Amino acid sequence: MARILLVTHIYPPAIDGGSRVIASIEHQFNLNGHQTLVLTSNASSTDDFTHRYQKINNAGLPIYTIFHRPLKLLSKFVPTLKVFSKGPLFKLIPFTRFLFKCLKFRPEYIVAGPLPTTIVLYALLLKKITGSKLIINASFHSSDPEFHQPLLIHALQSADFVWTLTKFETDYFHQIFGIPYTKLINIGNGIDSRFISPKYQPPTSFNLLFVGSFAAHKGIETLIVAFTLLPNQYTLTLAGNKTLYTPTILKKIKLLPSESQARIKVIFSFPQKSLSTLIDNCRLLISASNQESFGLVLLEAMARGRNFIAADIPASIEMAASSHAGRIFKQNDPTDLADKIISFQPNDLSLHFAKNHTWDKIYKKLWEKVSS
Repeated sequence: MARILLVTHIYPPAIDGGSRVIASIEHQFNLNGHQTLVLTSNASSTDDFTHRYQKINNAGLPIYTIFHRPLKLLSKFVPTLKVFSKGPLFKLIPFTRFLFKCLKFRPEYIVAGPLPTTIVLYALLLKKITGSKLIINASFHSSDPEFHQPLLIHALQSADFVWTLTKFETDYFHQIFGIPYTKLINIGNGIDSRFISPKYQPPTSFNLLFVGSFAAHKGIETLIVAFTLLPNQYTLTLAGNKTLYTPTILKKIKLLPSESQARIKVIFSFPQKSLSTLIDNCRLLISASNQESFGLVLLEAMARGRNFIAADIPASIEMAASSHAGRIFKQNDPTDLADKIISFQPNDLSLHFAKNHTWDKIYKKLWEKVSS
C-alpha cells in the first residue's frame, strides 16, 4: 500500500466541485488501505479567501488574507502575479511545520487540484522536495483565461499524470499544451454508489432545480429570466453556497413580479445529505453555466433518476451525448432554455449512466494507471 499526499485549496464542509474530487478520492484511498495526508486551507470559499472555517473536518492550514487585494491590483501590471492573487497563501510558520510533517510521512504520490489557484504550485514544490509522483486534477475551464496562466500550465506539463474529466479536456491538454496522451488519464468524475436511487421514480412536480455556487459564470440570471417565460405550474429552487456575486442574483429576483418571486425558493448552505431530497423533488435539473469542467451535479441528478438541461458548453454536450438523459440549450438564451424545459419529456435513461460512474470504479481506473 502507498503513502499519498492530497493537496487542495478548500476541503469539505467547504463546497467546491474540484475540491470534492480530491476529498472523494482520498476516501477511496483510505478504503483500499493506503495512508493519506492532506494539505488544505481553512478557507470556506474559493472566491473569497478572507472567510475561514473554524470547524473544518481536516486540519486546514491558516492563510494570509492581507495580500490578496494588493496582489490583485499588482497583477494588472505584472500578469504573472495573478495566480497568487487567487490564493491560498499559507502562513509561513504553519506551512514549514507541515513541510517537516510531510518529509516524515514520505509520500510516494501527490494528488492535487483543482486549478486555477496556487494549490498546484505548492504541489509542484512538494513533488520536487519529496521526489513523489504528481497527479493533477485540473477541473479545467477552457474558456476562462484564469486557467491559462503560464505558471499553472507549467505545473500541468511538469506533472507525472493529469487526471482529466472529459474527452474534450484530454484532447485540449494534448493539442494546446502539448501534454502527451500517455500522461493523460481520462476517467471522469464520480459519485458514491449509495447515492444512486434503487429504481426510477417519475417526477411528480414541476419544480426546476439549480444546485451550485451562486457565481457569475453559473448562468443563474439566464435561468431566472427563462423561468418568467414558463407557465405558472413551474416552480424554481436555487440551492448552493454564497459567493461575492450572490447579492446581484438576489437583486435580480427582487425585481421580478411578486407572483414570480413567490414561486422561487433560495436555499443557502444545505447539508450534503439533503441533496438527494432536493433532486428527488424536482422535475428537471437545470445548468445554465458557461464554464464547467465536468458538471458533477448533472451526474448526481442522473443518479437520482432525474434528467437535465444544460448550456451548450463542451463538458455538458459530451455528458448529454453519452448519457442520452439530457438536452442542450443555447448559452445565455433564456427563450431557448424555456422552450427546452416546456418540451422536455422525462425518461429513465439517467440511472443506467450513473451506475458506470461510481467512485470505486474511478479509483480502480486511476490506481491501475498511476501504479503500473
